[in-house]
Amino acid sequence: MRYLNLSGIVLATALTLTLAGCCCGGTDTETKIIEKQPVSTAPVGEELIKLKEARDKGAISEQEYEAAKKNLLKQ
Repeated sequence: MRYLNLSGIVLATALTLTLAGCCCGGTDTETKIIEKQPVSTAPVGEELIKLKEARDKGAISEQEYEAAKKNLLKQ
């Protein structure tokens, strides 16, 4: 009887460890995070005009304008 209880505990422990390895990232696969870029259908020139207008109206700062302009021209 004692042998049966001990084998049940060993079996339950082995099953738990196996499942924990599968569910808790126990695999050797890599996770890659891909940064999503906003998709714009407007031509770059139109986007630049909108950025300038936003800067002129005070909606964005000069630094934000320059960073966004640089990002747009990089595409």
